Amino acid sequence: MQAQPTKLVVRVISCDAKVIGTLVGGCRVTVKNLETGEVLARGVQLGGSGDTQAIMKDPHPRYGSVYGTGSSACFETELELAEPTLVEVLAEGPLAYPEALQTASKTTWLIPGLHLDGEGLRLTLHGFMVDILEPDRATVFHSGNPVHLETCVKLL
Repeated sequence: MQAQPTKLVVRVISCDAKVIGTLVGGCRVTVKNLETGEVLARGVQLGGSGDTQAIMKDPHPRYGSVYGTGSSACFETELELAEPTLVEVLAEGPLAYPEALQTASKTTWLIPGLHLDGEGLRLTLHGFMVDILEPDRATVFHSGNPVHLETCVKLL
């Protein structure tokens, strides 16, 4: 069988939130052939966080486009496949918040010439990003004194 180009789009989203995009460093995506262990593709998902109205407010229609709109972040690759291939797709992110780094993976079959694009393969990351707003990192604390702590906690 002759190899055929096969498109794969991966979208990494935050649980019950939007697409993980450039603003938080994006996500590292790796596509690996499970039979051979060969890495077929690797890169970073970059782009916008998606359409707030479509993702967070409107009902999600079956087979409708929710995440694959406009400049929504994704990782795209084109693989040359000669036979059906069992792959693992792994996502790690958000890359700009290493202390909040989460991973998710899915195993799926890719069929030569059968593109997995549009909404793509979706992976969901769970967790929070925490920014300490006050005090700054250079502040020296003394035992027994109260400390005012101010944070900003966001979904990934």
